[in-house]
Amino acid sequence: MLCEMVKQYFSDVKGLPFFYIVGDIKYDQVLSKFKQNNIIVDRISDFCPKEDKFPNIDDVIDYFRTLDMDYRENKHVLIGLGEFMAIRGSNVAEKLIRRLEKTTLGTARVVLLLRHVTSHVKDILNEDTRTIEQQRLYIDQSENELINTVCTRYTININVAKGIKGLLHELEDGNTGLIYFQSELDYSNSLLPITYIRTAFDAVKHNIPKLRLSKEMGEDAQWERLFLDLQKNKYSLDKLLMDRGYQDNFEEDFFKKSTGLEYKNWLFFVALKQNYENIQNSYLAYVVTQTDHYEDLSRNVLTKIIQIPRKDSRFDKFYFERKRIIRDYPESEIAYFIQENNIDPSECIYHLTDNTKIEKEEIIKWVSQNGYIDDISTIYPALSQYLSEYPFDCGKLSDKLTQYFKQYRYLKLENRITPEFMDLVNQNASELPYTRLESRDSAILRIPDDKDSFLLWIDALGIEYLPYISYLAKKNGLSIKTDITYVSLPSITSINRGFYDKWSDSRKKKESRLDEIKHKAEGGYYYQPGQAPVHLALELKVIEEAMNYATTELALHKCKQFVIASDHGASRLAVIHHQEEKYETDTKGEHSGRCCKEFPDADLPQAVRENGYFVLANYGRFKNSRAANVEVHGGATLEEVIVPVITLSLKKQSNLKIMLLNENSIYCDRNLGTNIVIYILDAEHKENISIVIGDKRYKAQTYNGYHYYSIDIPDIKRAKKGVSANVYDGEDLIGTIKFDIKSKIAKLNDDFDDLFTE
Repeated sequence: MLCEMVKQYFSDVKGLPFFYIVGDIKYDQVLSKFKQNNIIVDRISDFCPKEDKFPNIDDVIDYFRTLDMDYRENKHVLIGLGEFMAIRGSNVAEKLIRRLEKTTLGTARVVLLLRHVTSHVKDILNEDTRTIEQQRLYIDQSENELINTVCTRYTININVAKGIKGLLHELEDGNTGLIYFQSELDYSNSLLPITYIRTAFDAVKHNIPKLRLSKEMGEDAQWERLFLDLQKNKYSLDKLLMDRGYQDNFEEDFFKKSTGLEYKNWLFFVALKQNYENIQNSYLAYVVTQTDHYEDLSRNVLTKIIQIPRKDSRFDKFYFERKRIIRDYPESEIAYFIQENNIDPSECIYHLTDNTKIEKEEIIKWVSQNGYIDDISTIYPALSQYLSEYPFDCGKLSDKLTQYFKQYRYLKLENRITPEFMDLVNQNASELPYTRLESRDSAILRIPDDKDSFLLWIDALGIEYLPYISYLAKKNGLSIKTDITYVSLPSITSINRGFYDKWSDSRKKKESRLDEIKHKAEGGYYYQPGQAPVHLALELKVIEEAMNYATTELALHKCKQFVIASDHGASRLAVIHHQEEKYETDTKGEHSGRCCKEFPDADLPQAVRENGYFVLANYGRFKNSRAANVEVHGGATLEEVIVPVITLSLKKQSNLKIMLLNENSIYCDRNLGTNIVIYILDAEHKENISIVIGDKRYKAQTYNGYHYYSIDIPDIKRAKKGVSANVYDGEDLIGTIKFDIKSKIAKLNDDFDDLFTE
């Protein structure tokens, strides 16, 4: 039942409003009583001229004043007014209460059912007690519940009231708790708590409460686009990132995905931030937690390692994980890192990798200045292998060559000549010990020039590189036989290319880059006193590529033996010695003065006469020729005149049959990767079959007898063409297989098409 004071108001008072204060707890109950008593319910929201315009109070007053009804039936309750005043704030609320207190409403009896402005009504009506004396005020002591409103400018994944009209309608219906409404109006003075979704970031954050990014981590345009993409993906960030391929395998194509100002690059940063606990690479996860702006991500991956002390327990793991990520970084980025890294010379060497030419050269500079350390075997394995001791097996000269070239390699790297080594050079110049070896041409004549043999001429390949070549042969699973030979003098190409010219044209190839590196005009290196021999990095790369080429040719069974030979070696130390011979010659010095045409009455104790030339066997040079800049040849030092004849072959020489059984049905799975099945007839180590793709090895599992092998490749989760895999029987390379990997989506499409091809 209605309270007695309201009943009395409806019976006696005409034209003046009744103030009925109620709390949220009893609001629905009180409103229901009004309805049960046939009191007309009017909504303040109905007086909003537009969806997002505040209600017009003048229209409210005019409405009641102009109602042409019998006063006995003209009974109304107006709802939503208190909430409207609370939303507008204290100043508006006070003005409206003062106005309505004295406003006449014609024949209408109007109860103003008010919430959330109790104190304002009390204060104002106590100033003039006539309203209280006229018994036009009733205060229900029920409490308010918490009403929280969220004002948004964006359509979000929840029911949202449209404009202030929609919000007031929700409040008029007695709704409490969290109410969302879309509006552009100003609510800065609201007495009700209002939070805002004013920006796209706010909208994204609302839909993804566990978002791990702050607004500053993206630009407005990026947040706008992300919000639109979320709408298209039913507000699922996981689905959006999965469709973009950004939910796993974060290391793949890292530089490409992380560098740039495009939305896709920023979205990759979002994926990393949102899923950093799922990042397998702990160094990358560490960098992500340390990065607040996506523009810094790529550079931070490069440089954050500098802040990790070498003694930190995480360092070794971080080092190798970082090395994998930055493998595809361009030289320009690495150059920036090197500048940053040079702050602490005692630590900087440990941050470098052998991924890039510029880093390799930096390592060589450091070792040249500071000396070799054991960690180089990890930092730059190729350099470490180059410097390793190679025990020669060539009769009585074995120990002499072993010790000589061990010293030579270190002195070349350190860019210096010791007096002790200079004594060895002069001694060799007098004794010419290389003459006890077999000649190169003789060694090559023993190799059958037939369809089973292939010849690679590496110009300027001396025996200094044998430790590295032997290491690569073992690494690639090849059998290697090396003959230590000497060339004709002078040690120049025109005198020593006959072995190549006589070989069958269809089964040979020349590699010139090693020689070009050693000469200023072609190689691009310019020697200055004290300059480290950074050209060594490119030399080792050329040799590695040559050995990979040999491995491929053998693995594809294009030949049974792969022969590597050279026309001459070269000397770095002869260049840095800067010794010009005092002898006056009648002919001009050639090849940077390492030889000259014969002339009569010569007194040259350090020279060898051969093929119409005088050839220097020490580190001097004849006058009237331009000094070399990087390395030199033409003379008769051991490094110039002794060359290897290398014969490579597969360790397993039987006619193995290797077949890829699922060649036309190899599909990748986003979670599991790829699987291939191969058949091998007569494998020796049946429990130790594997394949190598790039630098990763994958072990095979036997099934259905010992000839069938299943191999999981978990790293390849996307379609890829022209995959090449070397097949190993234990540590022996036995062949190569090539195949294409298709996506499962393509398979589903094919299966779907097959339904209609019957």
